[in-house]
Amino acid sequence: MMRLSLLLLSLLPWPSFAADTALTECRQIDDIEKRVTCYDEVVDSRYRSESREAADAIAPPAPAGDREVPDAQSLFGTDDAEARQIVETTLEIEQIDRIEAAVSGVRKSAGDKMIVTLDNGQVWRQLDSKTLYLKTGEVVIIRKASFGSFLLEKKSGSRSIRMKRIS
Repeated sequence: MMRLSLLLLSLLPWPSFAADTALTECRQIDDIEKRVTCYDEVVDSRYRSESREAADAIAPPAPAGDREVPDAQSLFGTDDAEARQIVETTLEIEQIDRIEAAVSGVRKSAGDKMIVTLDNGQVWRQLDSKTLYLKTGEVVIIRKASFGSFLLEKKSGSRSIRMKRIS
């Protein structure tokens, strides 16, 4: 029976157990007014503690400058999309579905696929076998497509080729 009591006491959350102990102490006071005052103090302190915990639980997110930036270890094991989501949310990066940039270089890869360098420093490699002629200085649009792929098209035209960013 003693072991069962100790087991049950160990399962109680600590603040609850501490408050129950305080209530037991109040119960031993003979003077009614002092006993009621003791009960009120215990209940009020418990209520203030719970209110603070509830307020902390629903507090608005900290500004980006105050948040801890995720490191490699905290992102380990997440898939790329989840890791990207965590970083973008933490840094409050705006989601976009397209970019517009000028072509600063075009070359062919070993597999006769186009490699396009943009004026923003990004480098993209062609994935499909379509033909699209690009010249240096020409403005292109790269937009998100289905299944995480991207399409590159001339700003002046409607044809597009499937691309993958390589740097």
